[in-house]
Amino acid sequence: MGESHALMEIVATHSYRHAESILSKEYPQEQSEILAILRAARWCKKPTPKRRERKGKLVAVLDIRQDATNKKIEEAFRDAGWQIHPRIVSKADSQLAADYKKGVIQVEVQLGNMARWYTDVFKFLLSYAADDIEVGVLVVPMLAMAKRIDENIVNYERVIRELPHAKMAITIPIWIIGVA
Repeated sequence: MGESHALMEIVATHSYRHAESILSKEYPQEQSEILAILRAARWCKKPTPKRRERKGKLVAVLDIRQDATNKKIEEAFRDAGWQIHPRIVSKADSQLAADYKKGVIQVEVQLGNMARWYTDVFKFLLSYAADDIEVGVLVVPMLAMAKRIDENIVNYERVIRELPHAKMAITIPIWIIGVA
């Protein structure tokens, strides 16, 4: 296919409601697996980057394939024995599915539109309320990387800026991982 691949790097983490502490004390194996999967993951680059211009000036070079990168990450979670796209509420007829789950840890990898991370948090809340999970893990690109995917892509900096404002509504521990 002619794509080049660059290793994914974990640049930053944010522990909302003590998520990182809970993971390291209660679920160190799952935490280690998540980190290993992400560190081994590769960004899939477009064979021909798209140039985005505004008023004749270059504003971005879109060189990352979101769909292909998601597939690579999914393969890695599958190979590590994680459930792929399990129902988020095990005892209900909801058609909503998580990205990945192992035991009581749910992982959502969001490389898409900014509005999608709110849906991921909603899925965490439903799973948590049903006692299906204890911790959510949200993986998002850093802002500079998001700009290489497309416009208005979720980014770590914005997530950690907005999430604390919902502390009365979002009670689940969430570990946010920023990748580049």
